[in-house]
Amino acid sequence: MPAAQPSGPERPRLGSPLASMTQAMNVPDATSTPVQDDPFAAKRAAMREEFFGRFFLLGGWLGATDTYKRTMWAAVPEIAVARAGYTLTMRKGLPEEGANGQLIMAGHEAMLAQWFHRPLRRSDIELARRWFSAHAHVKAFPHAVWDAILQSQSGEDIYLPVDVWGFPGGQTFLAGMPCLSFEGMGGALSYLEPAMCRYFAPIIQATKARLMKQVTPQDAEFGLRSAVNELAHIVLLLARYVGGGGRLTSNDTAEFLFPELFRSAGTIGHEMVCAAQSFDRTLAEAEYEMMDRFVTAMGEASLLCDLVDAESVGLENALRVMKAHPDNPRVGIRVDSGDLAEQCVLYDRMIRDSGLSPRRIVFEDQVTPDVIRRVYGHYRRATGREPDNLFPGAGGYWWWLVHRDTVAAAFKRSATGDHPNVKFSNSPGKESLGGYLRVYGRGDVLVIADASEPPPGEPLFVRLVENGRIVYQESFETQAARAERTWGRYRRFELSEQVQAVMDRFRRMRCEEVAKARERLQGRSTSP
Repeated sequence: MPAAQPSGPERPRLGSPLASMTQAMNVPDATSTPVQDDPFAAKRAAMREEFFGRFFLLGGWLGATDTYKRTMWAAVPEIAVARAGYTLTMRKGLPEEGANGQLIMAGHEAMLAQWFHRPLRRSDIELARRWFSAHAHVKAFPHAVWDAILQSQSGEDIYLPVDVWGFPGGQTFLAGMPCLSFEGMGGALSYLEPAMCRYFAPIIQATKARLMKQVTPQDAEFGLRSAVNELAHIVLLLARYVGGGGRLTSNDTAEFLFPELFRSAGTIGHEMVCAAQSFDRTLAEAEYEMMDRFVTAMGEASLLCDLVDAESVGLENALRVMKAHPDNPRVGIRVDSGDLAEQCVLYDRMIRDSGLSPRRIVFEDQVTPDVIRRVYGHYRRATGREPDNLFPGAGGYWWWLVHRDTVAAAFKRSATGDHPNVKFSNSPGKESLGGYLRVYGRGDVLVIADASEPPPGEPLFVRLVENGRIVYQESFETQAARAERTWGRYRRFELSEQVQAVMDRFRRMRCEEVAKARERLQGRSTSP
């Protein structure tokens, strides 16, 4: 049976970045013949192509950037076409216990797809030129940049003259240091800023996954309904897997796309429990009927007991259902409101006192690592046992603080031609570093050095994009293993002698010029 192909011109070509990426993720790409005994391979490959393809520029249009990119590089064309460097830095760490300024790299597959999933098209670039030059409200277009790019290549497919270096997926690094380095034509690099700053989301998610793993051996489920859209949810699910190995999700599409990574989790919900209610029977009877029918049909359940009252009606019904199925230890409890810690202890005690075997108790309701610590601690104190049967459901936590300001993602120019560039600031932590930068590991120290220097340690940056083509091809399993190895390894970062010398010189220049300017301004303010 031939492989199903995505329709339209966005179909991946053999040897394309997408084809290489799908091979690295251990799945046939949409251009290959699927494994004969897997009836889902073709559909899965086509859906993966569609998934990553949806991150690419809408319509292949050059407008996927800030307006000032057009105005800046139209004003200084000779600088716009010069070689340049940029870095992406997460200036702050997560404000959560256990993070200690550490972050985990994740998200390359989707983030790089925003500009590099497939080539741009010459016709789209020319159409953009016409629009921005004569029809947009801000009539400006960096002709020199795009003329140089178009003249350097033939044919319809156009690749950006851009190389990207950075930490591979799963690498732990520290807030305040560059995590990606971009090199190539400066005007083209500049266009990438909004898309590359979005790395904040998978980096935060991967780090949160590690923080969750530190407080519980259980796999806290990642629900779907709080996502802004399904695409974003799958991206962050992948990042969660990289950071902490989490597999459980209620996103059925994610499991189909990546069955080697994810496991679906489903049980009874409030909507079913309340479906039997009527005015001619008790609420308790209606609740019990739905609980019992679900267990009878499905064989496994986390009984949701808080529809009427978790500590009375729901408790009685849950015990009654368990006793009705005495040989089925897969019937457990799900507490979702009220005092979670006390309810976990209450249900555990009542189950044991009823002569039933210990059961899994899922606790939800704004569960965070701090809540898990509190619930586990209360259980240990009240029972004298380890909370091995308690299972956190943490849907909302995975979206908490997932925005750019949490880590202050910053994309700054670091060099033009042979000259390092620095963005100064009066605010701590906002000064950028100059040079074409790389990062190395040396013991428990991360060293930031210029690419021209002899390596001061183990090279940690890898090439992600080469001349506009994605070359990073690691499986998610490999990335997750790296997170396991590197979390907690690095204590601080430092600058190499060359980068330190660049920063010292710039800082002296700044201090001297600011002092002189203030003297001149002071003189003017006191003159008659």
